[in-house]
Amino acid sequence: MGDFRILAVHNFYKIPGGEDSVFANECKLLKCNGNDVTLYTRHNKELKGTDLFFTAPFSKKTYRDVRELIQSHNINIVHVHNDRFLISPSVFKAASDEGVPVVQTLHNFRLLCINAMLTREGKVCRECLKDNKVIFAPAIHHKCYRNNILLTELALRINKNAYRNGLYDKAFFIALTDFNREIFSKSGINGDRIFVKPNFTFSTFNDADRAGERKDFIYLGRLDPLKGIEDILEEWKRVPEDIVLNVAGSGEEGYMNNLKARYSMANVRFLGALSHEDAMEKLRTSRAMVFASRWYEGFPMTIIESFLNGTPVIGKNFGNGGDIIKKIYGSEEPLINDISELHNRVINFDRDSADGLYRYGKETLNDFTPDRNYEILMGIYNKILSEQ
Repeated sequence: MGDFRILAVHNFYKIPGGEDSVFANECKLLKCNGNDVTLYTRHNKELKGTDLFFTAPFSKKTYRDVRELIQSHNINIVHVHNDRFLISPSVFKAASDEGVPVVQTLHNFRLLCINAMLTREGKVCRECLKDNKVIFAPAIHHKCYRNNILLTELALRINKNAYRNGLYDKAFFIALTDFNREIFSKSGINGDRIFVKPNFTFSTFNDADRAGERKDFIYLGRLDPLKGIEDILEEWKRVPEDIVLNVAGSGEEGYMNNLKARYSMANVRFLGALSHEDAMEKLRTSRAMVFASRWYEGFPMTIIESFLNGTPVIGKNFGNGGDIIKKIYGSEEPLINDISELHNRVINFDRDSADGLYRYGKETLNDFTPDRNYEILMGIYNKILSEQ
């Protein structure tokens, strides 16, 4: 059982996302193992325009609230997931002034990139990473936050204030993958203060034989150019009509309508957004999931969920998605190096599967289980406290 008194900090986005689920799962895991977890959360639905000017760089409310919670609950570690925009990086100052260590899970690249994704115009971009430090002049030039110069300036104020005042100097960080840790280590953050712990799921391994039901392929995720959905659909034009791709997910209405109009093909079915239960059932009855994101991703849980449901993944050897797939297969061979290889992989899928190309074992998924994940997290907490 645990003996930590944790202040778990998270700023919810206006539109629910994966970070919210990870935060909820991790808090549940900590509580189930006997730790005392106190929550400090805000929600961006409360956000007003003036907040970006005056409180997003440093919130006096957060500073007071966090110090009071640390004192009243005798907190011995603060774990931050997201601080934008109402909580602000002032949480780091509050913890430091109370002499309590703080660790942040790096769900995205926001500390290094104004749009948090290290992308620009649909391609990977690292212009703001120079000589092991972060510079922000390119972000201003390219209006990287929502293509708006004012919003970009405001977003930059948060990062600049945090770096200028050393708010991250004493903090520890959790990267979701070795790939991410390497990127953050090259940004000026001390690599010795960055741990690696993947996300996990409470779902259990299910390798029931449903071969007779596995007829189609599936794309599962947000419909967005950065997710590579257009690249996949272009390749599907080269796939025989009897091989069907189910597209499960939603996006901006205009973009979805455009996709449906451009790729109205007999072997493509747009299913829209599915509940988690329905999405898992679709995975269990698919031959394979196709993953071809154009950006590095944070930690795509659909990959883990697909493998847990006995469904192999055909993915690009790129970014975090590629690293995770490679780790589970134990080889680069099942991955594609270029999207142009996809149609051949799909056409030859049954033959390649029979030859063992997509074989993987339950043991390669152990790091994504609650028990193993809890063990890793406790190791991180103990290491942090031992250095105080």
